[in-house]
Amino acid sequence: MPLDYYDHFLKQRNNKIFTEVTNVVRQKIWRETFNVIESQEWEDITERIRKN
Repeated sequence: MPLDYYDHFLKQRNNKIFTEVTNVVRQKIWRETFNVIESQEWEDITERIRKN
């Protein structure tokens, strides 16, 4: 059964539409959420520094 999934993902990886969509998701959606989380963490750190 795991080999079936592996074959399926290999086929998807070769699909042009699939790779385009995953690239857009990586560049736009994931990157933005990561930057938001990173900025929130940085704000927390600077707030702790100000309090001390």
